[in-house]
Amino acid sequence: MSILAGLRFIINTSLLKNNSKGVELELSLSSGKTPLLLYTPEQKEKGLIISLTGFSMSGYEDKRIAVVNNAFAKMGYRVITPKINTIDALLIHPSGIDEMKEVIQQITNDQLLNPNKFFPAVFAPSFTAGIAALAIAEMPENSVSSFCLIGSFCNFESTIEFALTNEKNTDDYGMHILMKNFIKYEVGNNPELEALIQTALEDNGLKRQVPLLPNLLVQTDLTTVDLYKKLRYNTEFRRDMMMRAWTKIPDFISWKNRLDLSKHAHKITCPITIIHGKDDNVIPSSESVLLNSLLKNYNQKVHLKLSNLLDHGDIKVGFDIISEITKLAKAFSFFMANIK
Repeated sequence: MSILAGLRFIINTSLLKNNSKGVELELSLSSGKTPLLLYTPEQKEKGLIISLTGFSMSGYEDKRIAVVNNAFAKMGYRVITPKINTIDALLIHPSGIDEMKEVIQQITNDQLLNPNKFFPAVFAPSFTAGIAALAIAEMPENSVSSFCLIGSFCNFESTIEFALTNEKNTDDYGMHILMKNFIKYEVGNNPELEALIQTALEDNGLKRQVPLLPNLLVQTDLTTVDLYKKLRYNTEFRRDMMMRAWTKIPDFISWKNRLDLSKHAHKITCPITIIHGKDDNVIPSSESVLLNSLLKNYNQKVHLKLSNLLDHGDIKVGFDIISEITKLAKAFSFFMANIK
């Protein structure tokens, strides 16, 4: 398999990166219209890629995914990044799977967005990649031509426990997303605590030079401040509180089963590229190893690459960069070779 396409993609997302925004359009869904960004190549189109963002404060307009989209467009692909409302709202919920399925189906069938009637490929990072995988597993066979997951989960429950307890991770953005979604099931309605968690998320995600959290802490009830600080800084306390909260979700068994990709991976039949940073401190690379082992029993077109160049999706530089770039390029080439 040639690695030239993958090398071009890496160069276009690093040395020659372009974060210009795509053309704004809308997609009709059962819940109403949702915005999207369209990137079109100058040359004849090779295929269609639905490119999704992670749980980002910038949502579907995140400049990091714009770099990826412009790189794919430069190589001849039509690329669409839709707004997935649950993802942009940083919400972890099974309804996100249904929304993802509808978005993929509607883009596929839209004559304006997919004039060449391609079977779309899907490119997704982090928790979004897991949600996309669960959606594809529920869709008819051949709905997607190729699928690339970067830093995805497989077993959702073990992933959230890791994210809550890994003290090597100095970035608490993911931890705050989990608190935003689940702590209410343990402590009940607490608007002040929710405001602290949301402000901390925004300080981090928006990279505010002057954080707003310190002032808000001063204005907040001391009992709530103490609870927030224990959740943020006491690993054992946070784990116990959050894992209890997770089990208290209404319809917990249904949630757990539907979000557990390890139970549904065998239903994904399209070619799959799995990429994960070996030292990912948010979602461990063991999740992708597990996903690969489950897929291999049912799908012969699976390519796994664990890379020293990635942490949680971001490029790192090391002494083995040439060897690692070659292997990473091979993985991206595998993804693109199967787009049709």
